[in-house]
Amino acid sequence: MNIAVITSGGDSPGMNPCLAQVVKNAAKKGHTVYGYRRGFVGIRDKDSVKLEPGDVQGWYKQGGTVLRTGRLPELKEEYWQKKLVDNLRENAIDALIVIGGDGSFKGALSLHKADSSLNVIGIPGTIDNNIYGSDYTLGFDTALNKQVNYIDDISDTALSYPGRVFFVETLGAWDGYLTHSSVLMGMADCSVLVEKPMSNEEICQKVREVLADPQRDYVLITFAEGCYQMMEAAEYVRKELGVNLKCNLLGYQQRGGVPTARERLHAAGFAKYAVDALDQGIKNVYVVYKDGKYGYQDITNASNKKVFDWFTL
Repeated sequence: MNIAVITSGGDSPGMNPCLAQVVKNAAKKGHTVYGYRRGFVGIRDKDSVKLEPGDVQGWYKQGGTVLRTGRLPELKEEYWQKKLVDNLRENAIDALIVIGGDGSFKGALSLHKADSSLNVIGIPGTIDNNIYGSDYTLGFDTALNKQVNYIDDISDTALSYPGRVFFVETLGAWDGYLTHSSVLMGMADCSVLVEKPMSNEEICQKVREVLADPQRDYVLITFAEGCYQMMEAAEYVRKELGVNLKCNLLGYQQRGGVPTARERLHAAGFAKYAVDALDQGIKNVYVVYKDGKYGYQDITNASNKKVFDWFTL
């Protein structure tokens, strides 16, 4: 079997070890893997490379994605769906493995609809941890550890110079898994989320309450990037309370870096189940990790919204 593999959408730590394991697992089963560069763009441009196990040595410890990634908005058009399928068929591709998020899975599904004989398998690769039906997505643990280190470093100054207020904006798009984690770990006083918004006055009141506590030296509030509120809230709090308030943006640093051990273990698990699906004739699914076990969801389910339920943890 000839297998195409791409990394698509936003890069995430764990993509490279997952790619490496896909190649190694497929080779053991006698399959050939072609890596297409820059996601669906590479399929459009016929930009691929045959990957052997010897080619991927060392990928497990690299951040980002060696194959690079990209977005192809025109994939919504039927012409381009058929064009990409034709390009895959020219290379005698039987199946496509897509490492990415829900948008990438939708793109893969559109190729299957253009040619029902093309099997598409998804592997959840996004730091946002927001893929329906899965408790984990590749990149989340590394991004979370970046956040922990970042806030730990801020707290050193906060404890040395009490009375300050710190706002920290995390990545995670419109999902609160990264942002709210710092509250669950006791590192932040509260989080401002798309799932649980706060007005500027409510944020100001929270700052006021924490500063009034004689046992507290500083205030730290995390903001989800999808709220687009941190700077506005900071100006409001400064004006109302006259406090020394610092805004901090993690930015793309949070999306890069060497994958953690947990990341690499999940990369191996996701890769194994993806290749096993192809071997077993399981069609058009994405791999999930749920309740401590790997399994599959129909790829049409990727468009469902994963409900944020961490307020009860």
